This record gives sequence, C-alpha cells and structure tokens, in this order.
Amino acid sequence: MEGKYIGFDVSKQTFNVSFLGKNNKFTDKVFTFSDSDMEKMLENIGKEDICVMEATGVYYLRLAYFLTENGRKVSVVNPLIIRNYVRMKMKRTKTDKADARLISQYGESEKPELWERKELGILKIKNIYSIIESLQKELTVWKNKKEAAVQDKNFGKQEMNEINELIEYHSNKINKLEKELEKHVKAEYPEEEKILKSISGIGPKTTAVLIAITNAFRNFENCRELISYVGLAPRIYDSGTSVKGKAHICKLGMSDIRKLLYMCSISASKCNKYCKDLYDRLIAKGKPTKVALIAVANKLLRIAFGCIKNKTIFNANLVLNKVEMI
Repeated sequence: MEGKYIGFDVSKQTFNVSFLGKNNKFTDKVFTFSDSDMEKMLENIGKEDICVMEATGVYYLRLAYFLTENGRKVSVVNPLIIRNYVRMKMKRTKTDKADARLISQYGESEKPELWERKELGILKIKNIYSIIESLQKELTVWKNKKEAAVQDKNFGKQEMNEINELIEYHSNKINKLEKELEKHVKAEYPEEEKILKSISGIGPKTTAVLIAITNAFRNFENCRELISYVGLAPRIYDSGTSVKGKAHICKLGMSDIRKLLYMCSISASKCNKYCKDLYDRLIAKGKPTKVALIAVANKLLRIAFGCIKNKTIFNANLVLNKVEMI
C-alpha cells in the first residue's frame, strides 16, 4: 500500500502538517513539541506515509529523529529546492500552512529520497559550535563595552576589572570548547579531518562546520549542489531585452559557513597556490577585493569537495584536475 506525502513546516515552537486526503482536499493541522501533541501527530501518520520537511535551522532534527524512532519514514529536502519548486508553481502566499501544503505537493510530485539518521557525532559538532558562536557574540559585546569605557573618564576601576574578568572568562571558555571540538572531529571523522586540514586556508573550525553541514560530505552528489546549498553560487539576471546586470552571489544558504569560508579565503589568497593565482588574476582584471575573495571561497569549497570524494590529501600539483572533473 502506497502512503501519502505529508508536508511539515517546522518553526521553533510549533509545526504545521498538511496532506491530501481521499477527497483530494488538504487536511491541515498545527502541533507543538509537547509530548501529548507529538503523540497526537503520530496518530495521523501511517507506517507507509512519508514525512517531508526542509533542512532549515535545528528544529527539524528533533522532529525527524522522533518520527524515525517511532517507525515513520522521513525525507529531508534542501530548502533551496523547495524555494525553486515554489517559484515554478508561481505561488505568492507565504504562510506556515501554505508552506506545509507546498512541501506535501513537492513530495507527491518529486518522490524525494528517504532521510538517513545522522550520526550523533554530527549533532555534537553542531551543538559545540553553536555554544562557541554564542560565547563569541557575548565576548564581542564585552570587548566593545571595554573600548567605550576606555574613552569614558568617569568609568570606575572596579567596573573595568569586572569587564576584564568577563572578557577573560569568555575567551577561556571559547578556547576550551574549540579544543574539544577539534578533538571530537579528529576522533569521529579522522579521514575527513585529515584531508580538509591539508588544504591551505582551511582551519579546524571550518573543517568541523563543513563536516557537520554536509554529513561528512555524504549529503551531496556533486559540488554544484553543495555550492548552491552554502549560498556561493552566482546568480545572473540577464534575459531578453532586460538590462544586463552583473552576477551576484546567491545568499540563500548557510550564513555561518559562508562567513567562515570568506575568512578562509583571505588566508588562502596568500598561502594556497591555486587560490592565490585566482585572486591575483581577478584583481588584475579590476575586480573588487570582495568579489575576488568570494571566488576564492568558492574555489576552496570545490577543492574540499574534490579531495573528500577522491579520498586524497590536498596536493597543489594534482588536486585541481580532480576537482574540475567532479
């Protein structure tokens, strides 16, 4: 017996569920993440049904794990694919219920592959990194307060000591967690860690995040998919008699890894031969520095994908040819 495709639109506190019934009309329900609501939700889902949701944020993971633990089928879809599907359908309504319906329709139309439970190691990377990022934001706040306090002649010595202690506390916590993150990645994903860290310009934090968002690079069949997911794919508006425009980076994607790759590109443009050649060539053509660095970030992602898929350590003389073939 073939099951129905159930669309899930997941937010922080609630999630919308939509599916087509026998009368070809949608059934729409809203649930919270409470134990009672989660059990009620299961009553609406058969063993042959397929639950389709977007891989956005971290909230979908809780739901995906709960469903698979209770014997339900789950399909997790790249949000960029859903957005493209919405454009193709020319839908303008943007509500949680409408999104859940569209995700259900996408499932019925495209029959996406089933989701495989990610290792707990991936989740631990995401959790540690999330804490580091929160601490980093707090550290920045206190550093800014200190900078402002230095300019204030009326600011007391005791208050300044409190700020310094908070800066030291956050710095120590971040250093400790970064070491724990690196240790965990090396223990759980030794091959991927070794390969990624061999690439000039990619450091421990970027290595960890790349492994986490790609499920150790198993979630993407080719580099173009990964580049689109991250949001480093150029988008060109150039059609018919329309005014010709410049190519812009599509910013639909994961901002954290984009920022990390951009920072990596600054280093890679100096120490990585292929990245340096690309950067110098674009600068010589008159391209802005930021555009050249984004191109370098794109190149780093291609090199990383190529090395992982070929299971080879980065070699400045060999790796580029392998990357281009993928």
